[in-house]
Amino acid sequence: MKSVAQYYGPITIGTPPQNFQVLFDTGSSNLWVPCNDCPFTDIACKLHKRFECKKSSTCTATGQPFEIQYGTGSMKGTVDNDTVCFGGSSQWCTDKNQGFACAEEEPGITFVEAKFDGILGMGWDTISVNHIPQPMDQIFASPTCGQQVFAFWLNRDINNVVTGGEMTLCGMDPAHYTGPIAWEPLVAEDYWRIKLGAVAINGVTYTDGPVDSIVDTGTSLLTGPTEAIKKIQHAIGAIPFLNGEYLVECSKIPKMPNVTFTFGGQDFVLTAYDYVLQIQGNGGSEQCISGFIGLDIPAPAGPLWIMGDVFIGKFYSVFDHGNKRIGFAQAKSSAN
Repeated sequence: MKSVAQYYGPITIGTPPQNFQVLFDTGSSNLWVPCNDCPFTDIACKLHKRFECKKSSTCTATGQPFEIQYGTGSMKGTVDNDTVCFGGSSQWCTDKNQGFACAEEEPGITFVEAKFDGILGMGWDTISVNHIPQPMDQIFASPTCGQQVFAFWLNRDINNVVTGGEMTLCGMDPAHYTGPIAWEPLVAEDYWRIKLGAVAINGVTYTDGPVDSIVDTGTSLLTGPTEAIKKIQHAIGAIPFLNGEYLVECSKIPKMPNVTFTFGGQDFVLTAYDYVLQIQGNGGSEQCISGFIGLDIPAPAGPLWIMGDVFIGKFYSVFDHGNKRIGFAQAKSSAN
């Protein structure tokens, strides 16, 4: 899994296997990859690897239409059935009846610039488009899967991105976290949704009582209701920039305040080094962007906070499907 803003990794589909890089996304529940017969006008498709059902002896093209909308970007296509394997090995594979979408239309620029080919959703089946069971259902049902969990360690060190991170299936990796795991039960089985007790800076709380939050590997930043995020940006000294993003002066990072998130009565603290994205520009210049951004999600799904990679990068995150809970532990840095 690589890139500080985009975390993705390998899967294969079909027989013989066709290789893809996908975003492992806990904020959605469908798998899709670009389709070989997408039109030449679909730039995103043409710039990425494409699945060809005819070249797989185990593929069945159902012709069933498929459409999905994300917070940014959307796609249309048709449903194929075939074998899906995680990590390019045969250890974690579905049977040939695994449904997924073959994308024939990816409008806009969202997916044009993506370093991944497609998306593999790891949310709950209740939000799966067309009610297609996701690949992890079959992995969890396998007798070789010791625990119905998967876990993420994300490397946030921009100077060491040889290893972008690690996703572990059916277990956890003690090499990537330290101390105990704090568990928080799910409040719904749609997204990986848990109660956020409070968000605070220097004793000032920016939430009005407990509020829903989702832990989402597919979101780069940390989002919350716009009004609350505006107050947080002001409190950390950030300056409005473009499209809801805020800049900070890089030189002020050492003096910026901590932001504390409370789950299950336990505090999880982000320092400015955690919540500011330091981006190297051309000619060695550096730009520092606040990792917080406003996003108003209407009822019934919202309002909610999205704990994206800014948070997951600090805390090793365990998604426990069997016990319907999420666990956080202090992540070890890539240098450890």
